[in-house]
Amino acid sequence: MSSRRRLSAAVPASVRAVGLCLVIGIVGWFTGFAATLGVEMQLFALGYGAGTVTQLGSAVAFNVVGAGGFALTYLIVRRNGFDRSFVVGFLRLRKPDRWDLVWIVVGLFGAFVVAFGYQAAIELFDPFGTGGEGTTHSGIEQGREYPLLLLLGIPIAILLTGPGEELLYRGVIQSRLGETFPTPLAVPLAALVFAVVHLPVYIGEDPGAVFVSLGTVTALGLYLGTLYELSDTLLVPALVHGAFNAVVYLSNFLAHV
Repeated sequence: MSSRRRLSAAVPASVRAVGLCLVIGIVGWFTGFAATLGVEMQLFALGYGAGTVTQLGSAVAFNVVGAGGFALTYLIVRRNGFDRSFVVGFLRLRKPDRWDLVWIVVGLFGAFVVAFGYQAAIELFDPFGTGGEGTTHSGIEQGREYPLLLLLGIPIAILLTGPGEELLYRGVIQSRLGETFPTPLAVPLAALVFAVVHLPVYIGEDPGAVFVSLGTVTALGLYLGTLYELSDTLLVPALVHGAFNAVVYLSNFLAHV
């Protein structure tokens, strides 16, 4: 038996699954970051310094190359080539029906209930001593300085961010965890990976505020993972995620114009 196989046999399957999914999430983020850096350097070299241009280029690079691209790369490597039937089944992709629209509308409303409910609980109990205040997403901070970027963020959220991130975190990571763990455990584990990977965009000087914000991400990750399981299609969490972000961008735009 090779040393690799001996090591694999010594490590429980559950630990290997969590470790693999954590690596997939982190590498997906770094892939997107590297792609974003490359796109921005190219744009600046060509003389495009406008915020809207770099924002659009960065969003395409991060979500298409980083999240979505790396997710598909994992599925291709796993099957030693592109296996369409495996990809469709693994990601639970199917033709949408009218009930999916109901899931999306109700799901979007529920996402705000979860977000506001979490915030209300944090303000009431204040476990991190921040008065319920968290750190602001770096994209929102930038948008508050240049409000037009918030408007640009609306279609990006619906068309790129929601589908890209859900493809990686729910489609690949949660589905992979579901092969090893029962669904009630796979969903929160995927939500924790989702939160860990979001740490760079919420990092700040106050650790308590960072934990508050990551708690919001975890709560929404739990919710989106539950939607994925109940609706049995990746379309629902992808569009709910995108629409949720779009509404956040719009509300911030209206508050800062």
